[in-house]
Amino acid sequence: MGNYYVALFARRAAGFLLVLFVLSLMIFILARVVPGDPARMALGPSATQEQVDQLRQSMGLDDPLFSQYMTYMGHAITGDLGRSIASGRAVSSDIATFLPATLELVLATIIFVFVVSVPLGVITARYRNSWIDNTGRFFSLIGVTIPSFLFAVILQIIAADHFPSWPTLGRVDFSLGAPTGPTGLLLVDSLLAGRPEVFVSAAQHLVFPTLALAMGGIGQITRITRSAMIDHQRRDHVLTLKSFGVPDRVIVFRYLLKLSSIAPLTIMGLEFASLIGNAFVVEMVFSWGGFASYGLEAILQKDLNAVMAVVLVSGIFFIAANIVIDLIISILDPRLRFKEAR
Repeated sequence: MGNYYVALFARRAAGFLLVLFVLSLMIFILARVVPGDPARMALGPSATQEQVDQLRQSMGLDDPLFSQYMTYMGHAITGDLGRSIASGRAVSSDIATFLPATLELVLATIIFVFVVSVPLGVITARYRNSWIDNTGRFFSLIGVTIPSFLFAVILQIIAADHFPSWPTLGRVDFSLGAPTGPTGLLLVDSLLAGRPEVFVSAAQHLVFPTLALAMGGIGQITRITRSAMIDHQRRDHVLTLKSFGVPDRVIVFRYLLKLSSIAPLTIMGLEFASLIGNAFVVEMVFSWGGFASYGLEAILQKDLNAVMAVVLVSGIFFIAANIVIDLIISILDPRLRFKEAR
């Protein structure tokens, strides 16, 4: 059995690495063919043409495209992602600064989505076509149809009117001073540093951004969980269990929930990967200062090294999330192992 998971991991990793290679090549070419000279944008309109030419030469922008790509990837494999023309720092340093903030927000969002949507999907399926089901479906539809940035604005208005003392900007109260811990995740670093007041402040700052990002996922996962539960309730093995008098709660928690969680887990894996790069609107509304906002600014300023780094890091998280989800699904559903063993 252990060899099966090793082989599965190797197959998935090889496939996703190929996707990452193609993605990096596409983004590299697109970033260099779109209009606008990155050297001119970095130096500003007052720079002379000679200064622009010197910067272009130092950045290797006059070299052939293939040569530029090979040089960049050769350095990227060793961890050198180049220098940002916007911040003037090493891009790897910028990533290390901004990524933990987004990771903390996205992890909190995914946990919140799982805790709320899966039980809600089970309950709405259990009480199908009742007022409980209709209410759950109504709020799920709202969560799916309204974009997260609108939720963010609504939550800002609600906080201003009804919770004026609740923090809605930044990651922590500046007067406390955030610990410079090993992970960059304030909830973890504050505990490691023995600073409970920072932990409480960081948790309070997470509430509204997490709610804004989670609403869409809650609506989507609730609907998928409900549909999967209803579909499995009609299967022969479930009807057989019912005919033998097995209690409903045993059928739900021992059999249905396990099989019905496969589709929601797949969606949550994709949701986690997409939020890493797509949470910029919510980050900007709440002044979160994370990786997604950094990526957006890099695109607007045509900061080529930063854009490439953001795409590569997002791709790596996409790969990692999908491999983990594939392994979990193969554990939950033994039929997949039997199919691949034939």
